[in-house]
Amino acid sequence: MNGLQLEPPGPGGPAQDPAGEFALGEATAARIKAVAREYAGGFVAIEAQSPEFDRMAARIALIGAEEVRALSDQARLAMARSGRREGAVAAVHAQLARLRAVLERLNPGIGDELLKPRKFLGLFPRGDALASYFDRYRDSEGEIEAALATMATSRDTLLQDNIAVTAYRRTVRPMLSSLAEAIGLCASLDERFERLAGQLDARDPAKAQRLRQVALFEARQRHGDLLTQMAVSQQSYAMLGIVHANNLELVKGIDRASATTVAALQTAIVAAQTLANQQIVLDRIGGVTAAATALGNRASGASAAGNARIALDSAEASQQVAALRSAIAEVSASVDALGSQQQSALGSL
Repeated sequence: MNGLQLEPPGPGGPAQDPAGEFALGEATAARIKAVAREYAGGFVAIEAQSPEFDRMAARIALIGAEEVRALSDQARLAMARSGRREGAVAAVHAQLARLRAVLERLNPGIGDELLKPRKFLGLFPRGDALASYFDRYRDSEGEIEAALATMATSRDTLLQDNIAVTAYRRTVRPMLSSLAEAIGLCASLDERFERLAGQLDARDPAKAQRLRQVALFEARQRHGDLLTQMAVSQQSYAMLGIVHANNLELVKGIDRASATTVAALQTAIVAAQTLANQQIVLDRIGGVTAAATALGNRASGASAAGNARIALDSAEASQQVAALRSAIAEVSASVDALGSQQQSALGSL
């Protein structure tokens, strides 16, 4: 015979219990088997072609319906939140890239021609280049603050998402436990219907066939549907646990970028400014020292020429030690010469 041929599905595999933390305990499994034994026994007591038989079979398709509906609602809520979460994560990555670009522009000596001349202590530029560097930092402060503000908003979104994830998992957990019980009930009904049908094959084959075609079919089909729902819900439950952990890591990263990286940059800038101010003071000390040295040199020359006694106060700085020592030596020689000249004058009086 040609045309479409339909074959009934093969026998299902052995009943599977939900794995992991939602597996049924021994007491719960025993209670469920007792319920299944009582319910399946009701089919034997009624007429196979009666409406009551069909109604009892139809009720099997409703096992776990409340849990499935509630889990589906929770899944929709979780999906609605995922858009905000993904937006926050994308914003964090974008702002981290923005901060990295700013920091690279502000890094002294990397691709910056202004920083190639001599630097104070080999780290920070001096003179106009230093002023230009600080100007560039001030110009970038607004961009840095904007990036940090966006990341702070994303941080709040991720923390709020974690609160929602925690609430979701707390709500879904008892639903999954109830769903596991529904799966166990369907599996027990499947097993019981198989046994009853085998017992009825000899004395009431019509009822045995009806039991297999209606009741057993409903139990086995519902068992498969609930197993699928459990697998999907468990994956969502586990995935959101990973999301929760990832959100925490992202929040830590935002905190490090905000509190550590930027603080370190600002500390470096303050340190550079302090060093620059110290260099200005040192330069001024050096200028005073140079003037004092020149004055000392002139004074020593005047004394050597026979001028009157001159008192000289000189300031010494590390950059001018040799020049100051030379000037002091000349002044000492002039004073000694002046003293000898006075002794000679006393002898002639």
